[in-house]
Amino acid sequence: MNLKIAIVYFSGTDITKTYARVIGDALSQSGHTPTLVNITPYSAREGDFTVADYDAFIFGFPVYADFAPRVIDTWLPTLNGQEKKCATFFTYGGRTTGYAHYHTKMLLDKAGFQVEFTAEFLGRHSINIAGWDAVPDRPNEMDFAVARDFAALVVERFSQNTDAAFNLQKPFGYDTVIGVKAAEKPRTERTWMNPVRVADECSLCRLCEDECPTQAFDADTGMSDPQLCIECLHCVYICTDEVIKADKRIADHYSSFLSDFNMDDDFINQKQSRLITSGLQAAF
Repeated sequence: MNLKIAIVYFSGTDITKTYARVIGDALSQSGHTPTLVNITPYSAREGDFTVADYDAFIFGFPVYADFAPRVIDTWLPTLNGQEKKCATFFTYGGRTTGYAHYHTKMLLDKAGFQVEFTAEFLGRHSINIAGWDAVPDRPNEMDFAVARDFAALVVERFSQNTDAAFNLQKPFGYDTVIGVKAAEKPRTERTWMNPVRVADECSLCRLCEDECPTQAFDADTGMSDPQLCIECLHCVYICTDEVIKADKRIADHYSSFLSDFNMDDDFINQKQSRLITSGLQAAF
């Protein structure tokens, strides 16, 4: 049976995109038809997304502060999963995937998808582009091998005519964190993570503005709107003139990041990409 599988991904600095491609290649080699669907740009989530065009789905997202990007919270509920099977994977820069597995599964369950399993993959931290040095050499071949195992399990699970029995225990503190997030007021002041144009040598190609996931970046002013910006650094990553930057003082806080979470470079480099097929395997 040839499965038509949509690999739907959000990728600010191309780590999630890289894994999506590896998984897609593995599915193609096993005789199936994957379609990569990039929902990073705002416009990609504004258009029609026809669930009926595919037999099953893979959703891949980076982890920002313990969750998938907040745009996913508003986009996934717009879909009608039609009880179709799906799997998820999350990319992260070495700290933790936090509440991402559980929270995203809840969103997909409510949208009518049947979640079969999930996975987490290591990749250089998005803030590395602003001066950090978290797992700079990941993903590596070991990570890609796990991604290919993910693809093989997708074929196995998606080919079975069985109901999903995949459950995740609610992580400790989840309800409290969700309550705090719901009560947050829109940010009005700029932070070091809100990118700006720092040089005049700009060709005004407007790629930053066109591909911004939240329409936060204004190419004319060279500023990102702190109320809309999700700090994904996509505009920094894709700037062809390399004139968009986050505040350089961010780099000085890498050591604080490690110490705050009782980590060092050796510790996070020893973490492994992995599949999660039961709630007992999930750690938050």
